[in-house]
Amino acid sequence: MAVRFRPLPGLTVAVLICLPILLGLGVWQYQRWQWKTDVLSEIDTAVSAQPLQGGVDLASLADGTPIDFRRIQIDGIATGPTWHVYRPDGAIQWQPFRIVETEGQTILLGFPSFDDRVKETVSGPVLDGKRAGYVRRIRPATGFGKWLGADNSPETNRWFEINPDGAWLAGSDIYIDLHPTERDATALPIRRPDIANNHVSYMLTWWSFAIILLVIYAILHQRAGRLSWS
Repeated sequence: MAVRFRPLPGLTVAVLICLPILLGLGVWQYQRWQWKTDVLSEIDTAVSAQPLQGGVDLASLADGTPIDFRRIQIDGIATGPTWHVYRPDGAIQWQPFRIVETEGQTILLGFPSFDDRVKETVSGPVLDGKRAGYVRRIRPATGFGKWLGADNSPETNRWFEINPDGAWLAGSDIYIDLHPTERDATALPIRRPDIANNHVSYMLTWWSFAIILLVIYAILHQRAGRLSWS
């Protein structure tokens, strides 16, 4: 079968520009799917594990060990300044953070949030005996999340990220999210975040657009008499 094809210059240039973009967006979504699948697998391992008790070396667990959302029980003394971090939860929520000394360790602790439109500014929350919470891994904003993020305001003690550049606690990429009332880690409910992982469908959508673009390209050439076979 002989194929006769004379490409339209303008249309061909447009397709050569758009096609790599569509294919690249599909590859990006595939990479996002791989990354999120790994994250969700790590979280599932961590939340299913037995709760940690005070005295465990969190620094040794922070290096590659699935630990995000794992339950933990601590007993320590809150020290140092208080930082207020914006934590959106249907209102203007700010979560106080303080450094906690517990059984020879220094840990960053996040206390329950407060709404500064209703309550006075919370300063210096204390750790009153044994309390339970969840170990959280600090995941810095990247890409669009970093470019479009709000600026921190040290002057008003308003922050939009946790432990920015290690300024509060050097070398730490985890913190403990304290439960409002529970003091027994074994009684804490398993906290499994509802994280959507729809990137495969996004990937297929972008690649479908690429195929549709090629089909339209071929149809236009056929109608213009520039594509034929015999």
